[in-house]
Amino acid sequence: MKGYWWLYKGFEIRQNEAGQSKVFFKNYSADLESIARDNLTPVYVYNGDHIKEKVAIVRRAFDTYYDGDVAVNFAMKASHVPHVVRLLGQEGCGVDAASPNEARLGLRLGIHAERVMFTGTSVSNADIKELVSMGVRINIDSFSQLRRLVDLAERGELSCSPLPLSIRLNPDVGAITGQDFITAGARNTQGVPIKFGIEPEKILEVFEYARKNDLLVDTLHFHIGSGWLGIGIEAFRQALSNGLRVYRRLLESGFPLTRLDVGGGPGVRMEEKSESFPWDEYAKVIDVSLKEANIKLELLILEPGGGLVSDACVLLTTVNTVEKKYGIEHVFVDSGMGTFPSIRLDHRWCEFVNVSHPNGDIKEYAVDGNVCETGDTFTYNKLRPLPEVREGDVLALLDTGGYSLAQSFNYCLRGRAHVVLREGDYLVNCTRGVENLDEVMSRFTPVTSYTNLI
Repeated sequence: MKGYWWLYKGFEIRQNEAGQSKVFFKNYSADLESIARDNLTPVYVYNGDHIKEKVAIVRRAFDTYYDGDVAVNFAMKASHVPHVVRLLGQEGCGVDAASPNEARLGLRLGIHAERVMFTGTSVSNADIKELVSMGVRINIDSFSQLRRLVDLAERGELSCSPLPLSIRLNPDVGAITGQDFITAGARNTQGVPIKFGIEPEKILEVFEYARKNDLLVDTLHFHIGSGWLGIGIEAFRQALSNGLRVYRRLLESGFPLTRLDVGGGPGVRMEEKSESFPWDEYAKVIDVSLKEANIKLELLILEPGGGLVSDACVLLTTVNTVEKKYGIEHVFVDSGMGTFPSIRLDHRWCEFVNVSHPNGDIKEYAVDGNVCETGDTFTYNKLRPLPEVREGDVLALLDTGGYSLAQSFNYCLRGRAHVVLREGDYLVNCTRGVENLDEVMSRFTPVTSYTNLI
């Protein structure tokens, strides 16, 4: 039986009742192919046991290497599947919300407002009023946002008391990752200006304005980017050092800071050549840096997103066609760029598993989607070695639990994928199935007259 690097993500290969080798979640009775047969594909399958394991890994690292209290806020933009957010809430996680609707969903799922932090950009006055009405902590991203909050209070459109705030610092150093995921510094690697946070040189002015207007700012926040692994630790260390210098200066200026939010961004291992995120080293860097800066926090806040859920989910998709074209073996599946937008947005690497035939002879394939676009391919110019694929087989895309499901759309009126969650011995339907036409069109008002349409 073949060994695969990805088995540690919560999988095992064993024989089913018919004596066939299949891919299973650990300690779960049904194999992935059977799950796909019982649920119309495409279907995202979250492994709740692995999500719990990821939370435990984070907590264990900080319990061991960090001397202080830690809050883990799940960055909901990675996945707004309510069943997943609820599970994370049950594991003691709060929410980092990127929109008022995300904050409201967290509250609806029973997460207390004190454990919900809103971190957004280009925040409108309507957003500000809605967030204040919910009582969640607002992370101020710009001086304009703070001024408008004060103006709204002076006009009697909201009450700022009590309203503890956070302010987002741009720590001058961004993550070592893809250009579209860098959130700190002046520009990304392609020269695109970074829009997030307040420059260190302007941060004191912002805090003084808040104090002048009797606003309590008890939290400093920064975030360097998303999807970074061990190679990014040094960039994070430098950003943390920059942030702690600012934190110290603010303390010395009399500002009552008690909390530091170091953002999220830790990624997951998506390729065999990569390594898993070093949570132990991450915790050590934070602990040592705080001690060197002689800063003792009441609360350290982490906000991982994809790092908790990405590798706890697979997208199962059925092979419609296997055909050679110009000497290249093409595999066509029943999902595409609408189901999994990361393919088109950032040409993200996808690791495929043939869950119907995991021990077959290895061949190279181009894997393509069902949308009529040249860019609707999962493999682009890199053919993928896979156990021999046959029409009707089920393929699993690994590491699909973060962002792409949240970004999915209905291009060509293809319905968005079904979503299920494995919790212990049970499989919970999170949606009603792959969207049909009526569900896709439900956001539009009915067409009441067809006069002159033909």
